[in-house]
Amino acid sequence: MKDDIFDSREDYIRALFGRETAAQKSARESLTGAHDGISLHAEEARTLQLLIRLGDIRMIVEIGTLGGYSALAMAAALPDDGRLWTLEKDPARAALARSNTAAEKRIKIIEGDARETLRTLESQAPFDMIFIDADKLNYAYYLDWAETHVRKGGLIVGDNTLLFDAVWMQERPPRVRDSALQAMRDFNRRLADPDKYLGTLLPTAEGMTIAQKLF
Repeated sequence: MKDDIFDSREDYIRALFGRETAAQKSARESLTGAHDGISLHAEEARTLQLLIRLGDIRMIVEIGTLGGYSALAMAAALPDDGRLWTLEKDPARAALARSNTAAEKRIKIIEGDARETLRTLESQAPFDMIFIDADKLNYAYYLDWAETHVRKGGLIVGDNTLLFDAVWMQERPPRVRDSALQAMRDFNRRLADPDKYLGTLLPTAEGMTIAQKLF
């Protein structure tokens, strides 16, 4: 097979733009749980890095740490004095992420329910960027928080925003709950408001909504 021939569009993109650091690769390989395949793909992580560099991002809040893969990717794009706070509810995943990110001093892992732990960060606001990759039913809450604590011109990014393509289908797929579907449609609709955001939804593997806050 020629070097420029692949089995899928995703494989082609990943081969060109999905390079990982040793720390990212180690973090990915550590995710062995039944539900740990939800980590970002390498090319999606590269998209976040590009946004960070283009947007002069220095202070990031991440909701949903998992094993620390996305945190490591984003931290690698930050300046030396940048900071990333990442929030994880599950104690086992938080412990794994601490191990995976121990060498990256720009990352701070905060364990607990994000609806509570976000309050502990408010004294550090305004932030330059928030990355939301957590429980879908609370995306509206996280967006409310971001609208108050992300600076004007900053970025709000949500992952999994196609929700297995359910957001555009006429009939809901069996694996998607009505409540989650409504929550994600509302999230995307809010970030599509041209009076408040300059936004778009990238058709990545699971969908990534990106918006610059205009107010």
